[in-house]
Amino acid sequence: MRSQRLDYSVRLLRRLWKFIAAYVSLFLVASIGFYVLESGTPHPVNLLNSFYWAIITLSTIGYGDIVPTTPEAKVFTIGVAAVEIFLGAYLVSIILSVVSEESQNRLLGTLGTNFTGHIIVLGYSSVGQAAVRELLAQNEKVVVVTDHADEVAHIRSLAAESQLFAMYGPPADIETLKRANVLGAHSVVVTTGDDTSNLVAALNVRATNPSIRIVVSVGRPELKRTLKAAGVTYVASPADMAGRLCADAAFRPEVANMVEDLTTTEFGADMEEFILTERTPVSTQTLPEAEALVRKASDCIVIGYARPAPSGDYTTVLNPPATFRFQPGDALIVVGTIPNLHRLQRWIGVPQGR
Repeated sequence: MRSQRLDYSVRLLRRLWKFIAAYVSLFLVASIGFYVLESGTPHPVNLLNSFYWAIITLSTIGYGDIVPTTPEAKVFTIGVAAVEIFLGAYLVSIILSVVSEESQNRLLGTLGTNFTGHIIVLGYSSVGQAAVRELLAQNEKVVVVTDHADEVAHIRSLAAESQLFAMYGPPADIETLKRANVLGAHSVVVTTGDDTSNLVAALNVRATNPSIRIVVSVGRPELKRTLKAAGVTYVASPADMAGRLCADAAFRPEVANMVEDLTTTEFGADMEEFILTERTPVSTQTLPEAEALVRKASDCIVIGYARPAPSGDYTTVLNPPATFRFQPGDALIVVGTIPNLHRLQRWIGVPQGR
């Protein structure tokens, strides 16, 4: 917020410098001119009185204690007053213009955000809209970047300002990423709706913040390998997912319904992961022991785990054998209702996700 106020002051000063220069010039010309024109009168003024007369005249106070006494000085005073009126109108126009621009920038979010630990959604396509709804349902702080100015007001109406910030700008532009505070973000979801723009955006995000997690939605599944090579953490293909759900629905519709329900918090149940530490109640137990502890504490169901490789990538395993033993650093994957998941989070002592 402090940097935004500083930027506003700088922009205002840049617009005012011509007025300030003109006003100072007018003050000097008025002071010296009045001194010269009144120097030959029976009661000449000194430089101090000339400066005094000029500032009183230009400020329109007009005490009347020092006045022009010669025709030339009176004509000169008329000219000074006329220029001062013009400069006053010019000043008002500058202030109104800057205030209007500031208001417009705030409405469009182009001044940026101070959110930290947030998730940035680049692009407000149909995939982006679904992602934003789900993130808000998960109580995440979200910054949405859209290249359609008329969408900003609608996006802002989805949640409180403390949770959601919407801004207008090119999603793949580096300056836009900086205004979205990509350096302080937790992760970025790229859903512009155009695969080329998605690739450019992912590259710019990685160049700006080398350690951030990047998730990209692509229309062409063959681009997954390219995006992975570009440093993208996870690549989603909505077409592939929709095709698999349609295939399941053709002969096992309840399975398709269950998968669809579990991928949205709005259904009342969800899948979550918790990174185990040496202090979590579940950290070195076998699968049956962990299942019993989790079930007793929260009624959630353990469905798998993910273990990090030396490269840092996690390998996910569903329905592991009973002989499997957890270790610190593993991701415990569970499914449960939202209230039960909240109970599990309080019991296990770490936030969900990574």
